[in-house]
Amino acid sequence: MTTNAQRTIIRGGHVWSGRVDERAEQDVLIEGDRIVAIGARGQLAADDALEVDAKGATLIPGMVDAHGHLSFPVVTYNTEIEDTPPEESILITMHNARKMLDAGFTGVIGAGSPRLRTEVVIRNEIDAGGIPGPRLMPSTPTLTTTGGLNDTGQLHQKRAVAAMVADGVEEVRRAIRLGYREGVDVVKINISGDDFFTRPHGRLTTMSLDEVRMAVDTCNEYGLKAVAHARSAESVKRAVRAGVHVLHHADFCDEEALDLIEEAKDRMFVTPTVGLYHGLLYNSGYPESALEKMMVREALACNIATHSELRKRGVRMLIGGDYGVAFMPNGTNAKDVENLVTYLGFTPVEALRAATYHGGLAMGLGAGEICEGGLADLVLVDGDPTADATLVADQSKLRMVMKGGQIHRKAG
Repeated sequence: MTTNAQRTIIRGGHVWSGRVDERAEQDVLIEGDRIVAIGARGQLAADDALEVDAKGATLIPGMVDAHGHLSFPVVTYNTEIEDTPPEESILITMHNARKMLDAGFTGVIGAGSPRLRTEVVIRNEIDAGGIPGPRLMPSTPTLTTTGGLNDTGQLHQKRAVAAMVADGVEEVRRAIRLGYREGVDVVKINISGDDFFTRPHGRLTTMSLDEVRMAVDTCNEYGLKAVAHARSAESVKRAVRAGVHVLHHADFCDEEALDLIEEAKDRMFVTPTVGLYHGLLYNSGYPESALEKMMVREALACNIATHSELRKRGVRMLIGGDYGVAFMPNGTNAKDVENLVTYLGFTPVEALRAATYHGGLAMGLGAGEICEGGLADLVLVDGDPTADATLVADQSKLRMVMKGGQIHRKAG
């Protein structure tokens, strides 16, 4: 449901701003798409406003998935993304956008779209009010090299690969200019391989430092966000030295890579993506032989070691665990809040902050915090999600989801 109330007051519950650790007994008044007043419980006067009862609940900022794959079909084999026709990809992205907003995600940063304009047209339609969905920063297809991750081409037959294959700095520059022309906000760069494919594996670095630097420099010139798939230690170093804005995975960091990330922690964000390993081990149904072939347990141990250390060093983390596969469909992404607690030693507040405040900062659109003047992207959660990291993943606990001051869904 969508309610176009000009003024809304959320009364009688607790408010968690996203920044501080503690909740407060407060009411919140919204006018248009902005939060205009926050006051002690029962102290705000708004007789003409639509009232939302927050008793027994906590108001939090809307969540942000920083590794979004809204264009993915329910992937069941490696090249299913390539095999999905563009018309179906548009519908898949539209439905996944609604599922994400239903689940309390008011923002998504794209991390590789199968086709160049798939996420762009959905973003445009969301922004025009034609379909429901989060604030979406659409991504290019992954920018990779010949033989790099997502280059699924074959000499003996033609395939429309779900990637932009570019070799050398001039091809990289041209690919990003093309993405800019077609309307993307994000360029996804594959600097390393991935153990879930035969070639290249996750410890192999496939993009040169000059190519990565050209990608980031061109993104900066055009006002685009550069995000990087980087699992190997060397790929992480190249990503950080080139100045990427969001670093995904970073599983196999050595001490030098950890130090470089720490030095850059005030200008970049890291997405641990530990959720995929959890999903593979406990939800995929894959036999142990397949898990061993992909070295899932080994990679999970490396991921835990890396991101537990980065947490101690004060690096800003985001959530986003490669959702969009059959055993981790879009809409279940908030499971990552619990995963950060279970695997990486986060407190529930720290994990919730990664999902909200840090996500808002990474998007740069003025959301992610409950404050006067801030965007009214809000989720009302039954109970206390600052103490129980599982609550936000249970959609039955989401009493209300609001984006830009408009109620998208509300219990009852």
